[in-house]
Amino acid sequence: MVLERRRLLPAHLLRPALALVVPCLIVVGALGAEVAGNTDAGPVDQAAFEVFWLRRDIVTPLAVSTNPAVMITVITLVVGIALWHRRPRVALLAVLGPVVAAGVNTWVLKPFFDRTHDGYLAYPSGHTTTLVSILAVITLVVAANAAPGRRVGATLGVGATALGLVAVGAWAIIGARYHYLSDTLGSLFWGVAVVIVIAAAIDAVAKPVGDPRTVRSASGNTAR
Repeated sequence: MVLERRRLLPAHLLRPALALVVPCLIVVGALGAEVAGNTDAGPVDQAAFEVFWLRRDIVTPLAVSTNPAVMITVITLVVGIALWHRRPRVALLAVLGPVVAAGVNTWVLKPFFDRTHDGYLAYPSGHTTTLVSILAVITLVVAANAAPGRRVGATLGVGATALGLVAVGAWAIIGARYHYLSDTLGSLFWGVAVVIVIAAAIDAVAKPVGDPRTVRSASGNTAR
């Protein structure tokens, strides 16, 4: 697979990003083990229902970020912008990150943990997983492409904004009693872990355009 040279996880970001994956997966597994097989809310989740309660007319605008149509639109915009700037790695991550995270969540994690709410598999939350993975892609791209002197500030800024959007979306679906608090927390860590792993995988299999190992001069010798 031939893609542009610029990596999704450059050297300064690779180890810190990969270091997050294991603890994120541990949290997903630990929360899942705690709620596995449950059909009702535990004490913490029940308390969250009371704290985050919202009227339905308030839930609708707050939950807009978890609306599938909105999320698909955002993915399409990110892909379009990435391709316009000739960044196919970013475009690929923008699609694969949410699709893989949501797909594995729906077909593997939910049946495995078998935690239900109103008769539906609930852990981790699919809507929250997709939202988190989209925002994780955007955060990762900003962190990877920020100027050296602005990396920390840019990463913290976009990361805080992303967490704020996730918090608002989670508040809405918990307040409406669509999901338990634990469902949304599991989704947060799952979405982040998947996007990092997918980014590392794309970098690993990509063959950069212009790589000296693949570009040959007119004389038939490998370009140096």
